Amino acid sequence: MGETEVGSGARDRMLHRARELRAPWRRRSREVGWGRFEDWWTPSVDALCTAHVAGDDLSGPCARLGEARARAGFGIGPSLEDLDAFARAVGWEQVPLPLARSLAEGWERGGRSRGDCQDPLTGLANSEYLRTRVGELYRGVEDGVPAAFGHHLVVVALDPALDPWRRTARLIVLGHELRRFFTRGESVCLVNRARIAVIATEDPDANGSLTRLRDEVCWEHGAAVWSAPLPSSHREASALLDSLDGGGDRADV
Repeated sequence: MGETEVGSGARDRMLHRARELRAPWRRRSREVGWGRFEDWWTPSVDALCTAHVAGDDLSGPCARLGEARARAGFGIGPSLEDLDAFARAVGWEQVPLPLARSLAEGWERGGRSRGDCQDPLTGLANSEYLRTRVGELYRGVEDGVPAAFGHHLVVVALDPALDPWRRTARLIVLGHELRRFFTRGESVCLVNRARIAVIATEDPDANGSLTRLRDEVCWEHGAAVWSAPLPSSHREASALLDSLDGGGDRADV
């Protein structure tokens, strides 16, 4: 038997093993909510299986999988859950952090072309939307009291000294949990990769709400929480947003 035939046979066996790996991965993905096969499968699925069977570096295939998920409109949460399903299919206890990072970075690249006001990594409204929304609250100030006077900013801040990937991973989880906490039409927006600002209406129980937010959501992630009233003018509000983006002073709750 010639070398070409031997090489061809080895490739066929490797592709067969990759297809065999795809089946248990698919079963576990369905367990975490992935539906039709045609929604779940992409060429990057097979590329990841093949790379694992061949013993190759999985960072590139994970990044391509993340890009494919983002282009198809799937969120970062389901994408990471699918990668966890792959990890369980190959017998790992959890996804290695470098592979989760590769998938997230690929997902962010794949989401940049969507052209909306959403940050592709966290799913939160982006900083441009935050500034636009704050500006809207100062419209018509000449005609009376601006709507901004009935609103305040709730700021959630992670420690900027954290490793950038760990901080981003916490930010992703926080974004999901904050959208579940704020359910009355508040705008939950990303300021930067360490801070989130929520435009909320004045609440008679503001201190109680902030305490619940700190205890039920933020404490676990080591995030600080405070409230800042919107100032009397749009110019001052823009300066406030600048200070939040740059670090700024704060008062802990």
